[in-house]
Amino acid sequence: MGQISIVGGGVVGLTLLTRLARLLPSHTITLLDGSPKSAPLLSNSDTATQPTIRTYALNKASVETLSKCGLSIEESLRKGEYKSMQVWDSKTPSYLKFDVSDVGADTHSSLGVIVEDDYICGNLEKIASNLSNAKIVKGAQVKKVTSDSVSYSTPVDKTSSSSTSSSSTPNSLNSLDSDLIVGADGFNSTVRTSLNFPLTKISYGRTALISTVKADSDETVGTAWQRFFPGGPLALLPLWGGYYSIVWSTTNDHAEALAEASPSDFLSTVNECIGGGPTPIKFSDGSFLPPPLKSAKNLLDDLVGTMVNGISLINMNEKFGNSKRFEAPPMITELSSPRFRLPLNLQHVDTYHSSSVVLVGDAAHSVHPMAGQGLNLGIADVECLVKCIESSVTTGGAVDDEYALERYSNERRKEVLKMMGGIHALHHVFKEENDLVLTGRALGMSLINMSGTAKRSLARAAMGEP
Repeated sequence: MGQISIVGGGVVGLTLLTRLARLLPSHTITLLDGSPKSAPLLSNSDTATQPTIRTYALNKASVETLSKCGLSIEESLRKGEYKSMQVWDSKTPSYLKFDVSDVGADTHSSLGVIVEDDYICGNLEKIASNLSNAKIVKGAQVKKVTSDSVSYSTPVDKTSSSSTSSSSTPNSLNSLDSDLIVGADGFNSTVRTSLNFPLTKISYGRTALISTVKADSDETVGTAWQRFFPGGPLALLPLWGGYYSIVWSTTNDHAEALAEASPSDFLSTVNECIGGGPTPIKFSDGSFLPPPLKSAKNLLDDLVGTMVNGISLINMNEKFGNSKRFEAPPMITELSSPRFRLPLNLQHVDTYHSSSVVLVGDAAHSVHPMAGQGLNLGIADVECLVKCIESSVTTGGAVDDEYALERYSNERRKEVLKMMGGIHALHHVFKEENDLVLTGRALGMSLINMSGTAKRSLARAAMGEP
């Protein structure tokens, strides 16, 4: 039998494991997972248990890929569905709101779902355990990767080995000769580093603070909210039973203060920030200008401000264009989890494959979380790689066919760079506070909100549709 090795036991690696095991019954697919323990197996009908903290926003395309693995997200009650998205600016009166009706979807469709990492991983591991050619090695620490082999160590069960006076756990060294090696081992990929993939990395100088909170009602509203501040966006994402996931991208100092604040102070800050509605635009006072120019600037600011605020008022009128009424987020009353912080960086490799080694997910690219597309991009990598391999083997080619892997790399780089460029541009547009940028983004958001065509494109992008 042929051998394919996957390094990394997260959602992307497990998705690839189950997809390849079904596609290639003549190959053994081995996944090397650095974690010694399996994810908990959470029931799809259990809504009484509090959500775990690590969650993902999945679009329609990702849900369909997981369904091909044998995991039906649509049937699960342990998820949050959002049928609408609302985005607004903390410095201007403009906002943008769109929902499934903008793409002509029926009332049972959604723009996306929020699902726990543990739920996906636990269930994918169970599915893989029933596939005869799928193998998961837990606690595998990768030591060396070449173009055709992976060397790794695993802890030895001390109960079955001779006694030793050392308190450390002895390790067993292993090596896998592989037809294809896939690095799905995340942001700090050992596979990528071992093979010296050229990498571009940019620090945003920002930190994401993540937590689970509960609102004042047990009924969860099916809207994903996101309010932009100069330091970054604050997102409130629906789960179930009144629970929501918070992802707050902000400056490093602010994230530290939020993490160290008392629960009551943290909740007060969250409600104050996410609860604030559209704000009249305010320009700089022009104190740095000579008196004549300052007077002219103030007059111009009054005219522009009146125009921007007026257009925003029209934008709020549901009878005009394709506008939808601004919806106030729920009041948050409980901090239901610890608060975790993650540094935010943009990084991207120049190519996704080298010889018989391929990178997928965060090992190949990582983006700002503001659009919730990180895991969706990784799952799309899996789908594309599987299709390229399938195209090769069905025509008599090998799983590591150079043309197939190059096709994968080119297709995914194109799509990822497009998404990455858009997210990077949004980050810079919303962190700026000069008068010209404020005016431009206020007018832009209002005009988009009144345009059915523009919102249709945004809704399709959110669902992972072309």
